[in-house]
Order: sequence, then C-alpha cells, then structure tokens
Amino acid sequence: MKCFTLAETLITLGVIGVVAAMTIPNLMQKNFERQTVSKLRQTQSIIAQAIRMAEEEYGEVSGWGLTGANTVSAEIIANNLKPFLKISTDCGVKDTKYSCVNKNSYKQLNGTNHGEYAISRTDCYKIALLNGSSIWWRGPMEATRYITFWIDVNGKYLPNVYGKDLFVFVYENGTNSIKPLGAPDSDSPWQRTCTKTGNGWGCAFYVLQNQNMNYLH
Repeated sequence: MKCFTLAETLITLGVIGVVAAMTIPNLMQKNFERQTVSKLRQTQSIIAQAIRMAEEEYGEVSGWGLTGANTVSAEIIANNLKPFLKISTDCGVKDTKYSCVNKNSYKQLNGTNHGEYAISRTDCYKIALLNGSSIWWRGPMEATRYITFWIDVNGKYLPNVYGKDLFVFVYENGTNSIKPLGAPDSDSPWQRTCTKTGNGWGCAFYVLQNQNMNYLH
C-alpha cells in the first residue's frame, strides 16, 4: 500500500489553503450581496405598506402638516408610521446610545466621509426594525419630496457605506409610495452616482432593478 510522504501532504494542504484563501472571500462577498438585495426589497415593502396604511388612517402625506426638514416634521412622520411598523428599537431624533445608527462616520461609495449624518441631525428620526434594518427619515427638502428615507439593511453594523449597506428612498407628491433614489430622471441617477468614483446615493434603484450589486466589481 502506497502512502503519501509528509512533504506531499504538506504541499497538498498548502495548495488547498491557497485555493480557500482565494475563493472564500469571494463567496462571502457574494452571499453578503444576495442578503443585501433581499433585505432591501423586504424593507422597501415594509415601509411602502406602512405608508399606505398610514394614509388610510391619517390621509395623504401632503396633508400631514409637514413644514420642512426639521424635528417637528420628523416626529409627525414617526407618529403616523410607527403604529404600522414592527420596531425593535425606537431611537427618536437623538440616538445617544447608538442603538439604531453607528457612532462613526458613514462613508460614500467612493470612500469619502459623509459625516455623522444620522447621529448629529435632530431633523432625522431613527428606528430599528425587527428584520434587522435601521431606518431614519427626514421631512420635506423640496416642494415635491415629502419624505427621504435612509435604509441601512444590517442596522448600525459595518460597512456603513452608501451603495453597500446604506440606501436612499424618497416619497414624492402623487406617488403614494416610496421609490428608490437613482432613477435616470432623478437628481442622483445611478449611472453617475452608483460607480466606484460616485457617492453611492443612487444605488437603490440599480439594486432593485437588476437584483444584484455588480457595480461593486
């Protein structure tokens, strides 16, 4: 019976180690991307349903008395939406314990810091859902955009980067639902923003249209 020598065994183990080192990170990244796509679709549906139910109860968003991108508007939105959301943590406008958002700076897709946006701004209301996503929203920034939503699909945890785990949605006048930022006719078209040199703000549209995150490769 012929056996392998120690040298042959070590060489084989070395080859296996090299192959594993090359393939496992790629497999982990692909799995992360699949989970991100699925969670983003799920969370968009959750918010859209909450808006529909809130409008049935309180009337259209245009009549909610939102006065701008301020604390009062953020809290009005919260009072109307929260009854229709399954919330694990309600952090309000000041997440001092960092339960819903990360205490460090969020980054844009091109690597630049976007600052402690969700943390420092009291015009953004923050919650964490039971599905593990964190959401924060802000009131009207312009005449037709009543609510801007930020969805971090894995909550406060890394990577905290636009286009990787953080995505932007908007509720606009007459749409009766939320739509992903990044449409070709929006102010952040994915063709310009969802690239390695872009800020990542328009990646939500790309992800939901294509059901992948190939722009990362």
